Amino acid sequence: MLLYGALGGALAGCAASGRPTAPKAHFTGQARLERSMDASMLTLARRLDPGRRPDLWGRAPGWAALDIATPPSLDFGPLTPEEAKRINAWLPVASVTPRAADPFFLKATGPERDRAVLCLTQAIYYEAALEPTLGQEAVAQVVLNRMRHPAFPKSICGVVYQGSSLATGCQFSFTCDGSRARAPMRPFWDRAASVAWQAVRGFVMKDIGTATSYHADYVFPRWGPTLVKIGQIGAHIFYRFPGPAGLPASLRGRYAGGELQVSMAGPTPEAIAAARSGGEAPPPASYTVLALEPSDPLRARGGIPGRRLPTPDEIARINAALASMDRSGAEVNPPSPSWGGTGREAARVGKSDTTPTPEVTHTSPP
Repeated sequence: MLLYGALGGALAGCAASGRPTAPKAHFTGQARLERSMDASMLTLARRLDPGRRPDLWGRAPGWAALDIATPPSLDFGPLTPEEAKRINAWLPVASVTPRAADPFFLKATGPERDRAVLCLTQAIYYEAALEPTLGQEAVAQVVLNRMRHPAFPKSICGVVYQGSSLATGCQFSFTCDGSRARAPMRPFWDRAASVAWQAVRGFVMKDIGTATSYHADYVFPRWGPTLVKIGQIGAHIFYRFPGPAGLPASLRGRYAGGELQVSMAGPTPEAIAAARSGGEAPPPASYTVLALEPSDPLRARGGIPGRRLPTPDEIARINAALASMDRSGAEVNPPSPSWGGTGREAARVGKSDTTPTPEVTHTSPP
C-alpha cells in the first residue's frame, strides 16, 4: 500500500507525455518525489493510479504522537466469557493448514522412556482431562511440535516443564501452580496415558498441522491475533507461528533425550503463595470434583479431575487481567499453552493447594 501510494502520489505532475509538469504550491512534496523518479517509474505510476492527489507533506506534526516502542492496544477492555468467545469466533481461520509433522517415534528406553511418557500424560491430563479425545490428541501434538521446533527444548519433559521453576514463568501452568498435588482420577488418567503412548509411537494429529500454541475459547489473550489461527477442537483454539516458522520445515529439531535431567519439582509453596497474592484472582475457598467417567458428556459443567472448570467470575477476572496487561504495554512473551489457555498470566487462578508433587518415574497418577 505504501508503494502504491508513493507511486500514485507522483502522478499529479505527470502530463500525457509522462514528464512532470510544474507543480502548484500544494503539490511541492509530490514534486520532490517525482524528481527522484526516472521516466519509466513515472510511466508505471501513471498506469497504476492516473488521478491527482493532494500533497500530504504538510501533515507531519500528526506523527508526533506515534509511539513505536509501546505495543498497540486492542482497547477491548475487560471481557466476559461470552464476549471473548464472540471475538475469538470473529478471528479468521487460515484457509490452508500446513502439512502436519512427520510421525515421532520415541527411541528412549527404560526410565527415560517412562519419564517422557509421564510428562506427556501429565500435560494431556491437566490441560485437557474433559476434552474430547481429539482435543487430547491435539494437546499431545502441540507438545511434540514444540519439541521439534527450534524455539523450544528438545525433550518432552523439557517442553512440558519449561520455566516451571518459577511460579510465573511456566509454559504449562499445572507445572508451577500446585495442581499436581490434587490426585488424578484413574479413568481420566488412563485415557490421557493411552493418548500419550499413542503419540510417542508415531500417531500424528493432523487436524492442527504445525500448531505450537493454544488457548481456551472463553479468554482472549492479546498474542492470539499475532499468530495464525488453525481452528478449534473442543474448548481450545490452536495456532501456529506465522511465516516460515510455522511451516513443516521448521519442525526438524532432533529429540535429544535427557528426560531424567529435567526437574519436575516446580516452585516452592511459598513462591506459589506469593504469586497468588500478587493482585491476581485468589483461589476459591472450595471446589467440587465430580466422579465422571470418560463416557459421560465431556463438556459437563462442574468439577474437573485434577483441574476444575473455572467459574464465570474467575474467567471474568482472567479477561480483566489480560486487558490490564494490554493497557500497560507490557512485553508480549511467546504464547504458552496453559490451563484455561490464558498463558502465564492466568496460570495461578482457581487453585486450592500449593504443595508440589514429588518427582516420579512411572506412568501411574503422580
